[in-house]
Amino acid sequence: MHVERDVTVENQVGIHLRVASQIVKLLNRFNCDVEISFNGRLANGKSIMSITQLMAPPGSVLHVKAVGEEAARAVMELDKLFRQKFGED
Repeated sequence: MHVERDVTVENQVGIHLRVASQIVKLLNRFNCDVEISFNGRLANGKSIMSITQLMAPPGSVLHVKAVGEEAARAVMELDKLFRQKFGED
C-alpha cells in the first residue's frame, strides 16, 4: 500500500528534538517505510536525526509518503499527532 498526505506543523516551536522523538516512536509501531519531506529536504520518518534536520518551523507543510502493509494507519496516526500539536499547546 502507498499513502501520501500533507501535514502542517501547528505547534508554536516547530519540529525540534522532542517532537521528532514522538514522530519516530509513533512510526516505529507500524510495518511500513515513511519519508517526510520539507523544502527540498527528505527525512526517514523512523530516524530522529533525519527528522530534526528538516528544520521545519511553525506553519510548515510537510509531505508524508508511506509504503507498506500498515501505511494507511501510520499516516492517519501521524496526521492525528500533528493536529494535536504534539501535546504542546
